[in-house]
Amino acid sequence: MTLIDLGTAESDTVAAGAPVNLPRLRRLALAVLTVVGLAAMTASAPPGPALVRPLWATALQPSDTVAMDGQSVYLNRSSPSGPAEVVAYDLRTGRLRWTAPTGDAYGVRPVGGVVLVTTGPLPVGSASYSPGPNTIALDAATGTRLWQSAGAASPVGGEATPGRGEVLLAETGPSGATTGLRLVGLRDGHQVWRRSITPAEDWTTLNGLIVTVTGAGDATVYGYDDGAVRHRSRIPWNGVYSVTFFPAGAQLVVIRRASAQTAATVHRASDLRLLWRSDELIGSVTGCGRLICTAGVRGVAGRDPVTGRRLWLRDDMRFVWDVGADRLLLSAAANLASATTVLVDAGTGRTVGRPLGGQEAFVPGPAGSLLLLRTTGTSDDRTAVVRLDLADGRRTVLGTVDRLAELSCQGASGYLLCPRGNTLTVTRAAGAS
Repeated sequence: MTLIDLGTAESDTVAAGAPVNLPRLRRLALAVLTVVGLAAMTASAPPGPALVRPLWATALQPSDTVAMDGQSVYLNRSSPSGPAEVVAYDLRTGRLRWTAPTGDAYGVRPVGGVVLVTTGPLPVGSASYSPGPNTIALDAATGTRLWQSAGAASPVGGEATPGRGEVLLAETGPSGATTGLRLVGLRDGHQVWRRSITPAEDWTTLNGLIVTVTGAGDATVYGYDDGAVRHRSRIPWNGVYSVTFFPAGAQLVVIRRASAQTAATVHRASDLRLLWRSDELIGSVTGCGRLICTAGVRGVAGRDPVTGRRLWLRDDMRFVWDVGADRLLLSAAANLASATTVLVDAGTGRTVGRPLGGQEAFVPGPAGSLLLLRTTGTSDDRTAVVRLDLADGRRTVLGTVDRLAELSCQGASGYLLCPRGNTLTVTRAAGAS
């Protein structure tokens, strides 16, 4: 019931025999009808859209690979009874957009309006030599095959050159080492240049350059635009160790692991000159915005990428994840659900917002945010979805979804793609702020 205050009894009492104030009664009646009408409209109005809302689902096998962009979801579906195919669904509705056969494909990645599909070697026994991977380029809107070329577009070095629409492919030899590099047009596959190289164990791109390293540590720097050799050098390398390297700004970070110890050297990209080395007992090394972070039993440290000088230290934390927008997530344990996690400024290491707790996973959210996933602890065993604003650390509970057993979701632009058994579920997670 709605109570409407029409004034006090004393002020509204009309003296006996006094004339009736008809205009005033009409105004009071109109006020009553207006309020009652608004109440009725409010009661009958539909509720606002849910901030977390499952949209659609499709079948998913363990061997399938999934990718997405702002318009579509792409599944590379393998089949024991036939060739693989890439299937494109509308991200918002689940409507089938197109299907394209791809043979023995095993990877799919959308880049700049093109879907790059990596196909594997021929089946064992079909030839004396199984060729290395190939790349098939499909139009993202229609699924039309644009071109096919030898070589695989590496997740690290195969992105289209910003503003130029090209992609770098790596050719492999019988041993699995990279034996050639090829730069081609993203949409037409036109070869810009190709270069045979000394078989390399690994390669990456950074700062307009390509760096390859052999199993013996011989490194070569090539120009991305023309494939020409810019510099040759040798990086300290030990085949007994597990060796990886990655770009961090204009520097190349080389990580060598032996047992529980990790050693890192940082080199200038242009000529591979050694800038600094880490002699501490560390667990991991990673890029942290404009800095390089080392993490281990002594804490997480942000370091100057050129000198290695420690700019900040969080000795209460042991693990670090770069989440973009000049922000990091630091945790005292690798298992986020069992440890306190903090959002920090990458340049200073200072905490942004309040500490987080109980987060089991995180994925990219709408621009400038993360979507945190955690169990609710309730009897219905659901997963809560929380939006974390990277600017100020503010959290907004968006809602819950059915319990995610694997928590291996992908996220972008306010959508969650989550496997659940043999099903892929697409959920809208609105970016409420």
